[in-house]
Amino acid sequence: MRLIHRPTARSRGTSCRAAAVGVGITLLLGITAAPASASAAPVIRFSSDWSTTVEGAIEANAPVLVDYDPARLPNCRAQYAGGDAWSIGVEYRIDGGAVQRRPVTQLNGNRRQVKVLASLPLGADARELELWFVSGDRAGCREYDSQYGANYRFAVAQ
Repeated sequence: MRLIHRPTARSRGTSCRAAAVGVGITLLLGITAAPASASAAPVIRFSSDWSTTVEGAIEANAPVLVDYDPARLPNCRAQYAGGDAWSIGVEYRIDGGAVQRRPVTQLNGNRRQVKVLASLPLGADARELELWFVSGDRAGCREYDSQYGANYRFAVAQ
């Protein structure tokens, strides 16, 4: 596969090309993106069709990635000054401990919320990961994706 950026009025003279090489990507700048390996962090994927899948093993003393589709929480979407004034975050706790939060959306350069992966660090003694999602906007709207209040729970291997 070969990707070519064609200059536009904004980017004239800044042409760049990238080509897929094996499973890594090599840019003309000489930077190679590392290919996925067997030791890659596991991913918990929450899809727009309401399915939840786990790719890889969730293990203690290692991070787990959360891939959340914002279409699951579509209602709190206020706008302000031409940009998105809302966000979605994952709230989680390990073994019933303190609640922590990471964003699963962030504003891009056009002031639009885009999906981002959240990395959740798991301690060496972790046994269970519990999480839920909260959407909110500047108008005070709040909505939750929490498996009807039960939260999503995942066993952590030792």
